[in-house]
Amino acid sequence: MKIAIDVDDCISNTAEVDFATCWKYNKIINPNDNKEYVNDYHNAPTIFGFTKQQDDDFYIFQRKLCVEQDLIKPKIFSDKIINKLLNNGHDITILTSRGDKYWGNALQETKKWLNKYGIKYTRCVANSGNKGDYCLENNIDLMIDDNLKYIKQCNDKGIKTITFNNNYNPKYYPEELRNYQSTLNQYASCWIEVCEIVNKLSKEKLEDKEND
Repeated sequence: MKIAIDVDDCISNTAEVDFATCWKYNKIINPNDNKEYVNDYHNAPTIFGFTKQQDDDFYIFQRKLCVEQDLIKPKIFSDKIINKLLNNGHDITILTSRGDKYWGNALQETKKWLNKYGIKYTRCVANSGNKGDYCLENNIDLMIDDNLKYIKQCNDKGIKTITFNNNYNPKYYPEELRNYQSTLNQYASCWIEVCEIVNKLSKEKLEDKEND
């Protein structure tokens, strides 16, 4: 199968890092702020009520900190299972919407991070806008992502998806996406479950091909 996989909050623990670094940045710009904040939303600056300018300044500060201090780590089993899928003959595209605005060179930094943690892949693509278009144009069979916006883009193109569940999912999305369902989409709570779903879909695809 040709599988595309998102990076942040699919392969990596980015939401946890976002919240912690946002808390740190908030103390820099609002040193007397003693409010309690809870990490229950995908966009950390929204939790802290940052303005658009503060939001932009934070992400520039944060991405630099992430690279310098190696803050972003792989989710449990993500590296082992992605490598297993590749070794089992699947074509793996790392497909991220990370942009050069905050990362400097998003593709280079993403590859560097993947290589550092031994995560193997067939190709890596950054600055991705509409992941549905990319998957359709490149004959992707399955997209794995945490963001329902991209999941829906792919489903709208007839592409199967796995939504990687996170604690923020129900609160992050607009009302029309909070209870999003599609026969093309399945949810997974961890990478072991992702592997089980991929194996099942791969078997079904092989059986369909044999029956043609």
